[in-house]
Amino acid sequence: MTPKQTYLLIFFLIFFWLLMVSVLFNNLSHEPEKFIRWFNDHNDRLAYAENGLWLAERKIPYRDVPSEYPQIPTYLFGLPYLFIPRAPETTAYFWHSSIVSLLMLILLFFVIRLLYNALAERKWRAWLMLLPASLYFTYNRFDILPALICLAAYLAITSKRSLLAGILLGVGTFTKWYPALLLPLFLSYEYSLHKRISGKLVLGFLGACILIVIPTLITAGWEGFLSPYRMQAGRGVEQVSLPALLTMATQRLGWTLNLSWTSRVFMLLQFLPALAAIFGRIETEKRLLQWIILTTGAFILFSPIFSPQWILWLMPFLILNLKSFTDLLLIVLYNLFAYLAFPVGMDLTLKSDTPYHAVFVLAGIAVALCLAIILARAFVQAHIRFSWNLLERLMLPKQSNENQKRAQQTPS
Repeated sequence: MTPKQTYLLIFFLIFFWLLMVSVLFNNLSHEPEKFIRWFNDHNDRLAYAENGLWLAERKIPYRDVPSEYPQIPTYLFGLPYLFIPRAPETTAYFWHSSIVSLLMLILLFFVIRLLYNALAERKWRAWLMLLPASLYFTYNRFDILPALICLAAYLAITSKRSLLAGILLGVGTFTKWYPALLLPLFLSYEYSLHKRISGKLVLGFLGACILIVIPTLITAGWEGFLSPYRMQAGRGVEQVSLPALLTMATQRLGWTLNLSWTSRVFMLLQFLPALAAIFGRIETEKRLLQWIILTTGAFILFSPIFSPQWILWLMPFLILNLKSFTDLLLIVLYNLFAYLAFPVGMDLTLKSDTPYHAVFVLAGIAVALCLAIILARAFVQAHIRFSWNLLERLMLPKQSNENQKRAQQTPS
């Protein structure tokens, strides 16, 4: 990235942040609770401020102050209170949300720089991170953090820095959990290249996880450690998620689904690519990239939770994989429909006297279709092949070694 482009990006992000925390803070309304969250979504950011109160009140996270998030964001949400003087609740929230949003935009800057440097040609693709939904959810959520971590992990593993990749996946796992699904992909990639399981990758991952978890186990015990998992597990099936859309469609047709059976099938589909990667022959960086899109995309598409901000998990890898106009069109449409679903569709449904529920549902269907097409294209482009080699290495290491020695001793 040239100095001119760097300064331009910094100027844009600062200007955008200043505009959002001033003129657009209340979404151009004197009664923001009755209007669409076009620019600022205070619901989740208020939850971030509450989850970070452990530092302001000198309490123990997970034990004294509950948190629905893993350790890294819980600690992160406490840090702004180091710079916020004692103030009324509304003032403290303003400064907390402003600081967190600025930090997320700084992380977006680094994502764009990493993408720009990683792209061999057509580097303009890195600027697609500034599309509406990506920019909106970067500012209003913290999902750009695990997106940055996973992108850095991918660049590390493809640069033969397996220890660093493992550490990053471990940190990412306790930021948003889904990065753990990339570990089987990275292991298969390393095995396909070197015909051995990467001890550095496993060591880095486990070491990072243990170091992050230990403080919580010591201060809050197992109850505190498990509390965010229990909170998330209790969310149920949310509107316009694929399971909800399927249930809605079958009800219109007069059919009845076994919800228990359906939820199990969708859960299996969520984790199927990660499980299949154990047997996958992931021999090149391009195939690894396709597998990441498949694994992350399937987790998003088949989830009972509708969280359009998860688009940030996919965006860096979709940009790296962009080869054609169709890929570009899918990225743009995915962004537009994600923003149309939330905040527009959801807020029209919740806050308007006019029944706009159809907008929400149609936008949710469009998001699901975009994701399904993206996954289908990734599946075709990956030229997926399977092998039992890694499984044999995991289950029968001694036998595999003996077979290799015999093969080497056999005259050609």
